[in-house]
Amino acid sequence: MTASTGQPAFTLDPADDVQARALARLQSEQIAWFTSIRDTGFPHAVPVWFLWWEGELLVLSEPHAVKVRNVRGNEKVLAHLEAGRGGEHLTVLAGTAAVSPEPTSAWVDRIGAEYAAKYSRGLAGLSLDMSGMAAQYSAVIRMTPTKLTAW
Repeated sequence: MTASTGQPAFTLDPADDVQARALARLQSEQIAWFTSIRDTGFPHAVPVWFLWWEGELLVLSEPHAVKVRNVRGNEKVLAHLEAGRGGEHLTVLAGTAAVSPEPTSAWVDRIGAEYAAKYSRGLAGLSLDMSGMAAQYSAVIRMTPTKLTAW
């Protein structure tokens, strides 16, 4: 069960080749494109760092970012990864998202080590450690996928 929805966590079947590849990419890719819906009805797509965690896609964000405002107004979102050099590895998640009532600092014990390991070079390039990241990117967007499109 996911804490945000109480629904069973979204699962990918590692015995299925396409789903296994999608899972591996969700665990290793550095950038996803996160698409939310503006109050005007137009989509807003931005590249984000993310963490695949317990069947959810977590995005740490500055609290006043457009994507945070959009998620608060409309829970429908997409996240997609680059498709590879020849477009041969499509991975798109559709689902719903919510802004966690807990700030990033409350999440650090759960996800901090994994997030810091995944983005060690990026954090160093920004002169941030996890406590600095948690302070600046204090909002956690939790995306609960409901559909995978992949090949």
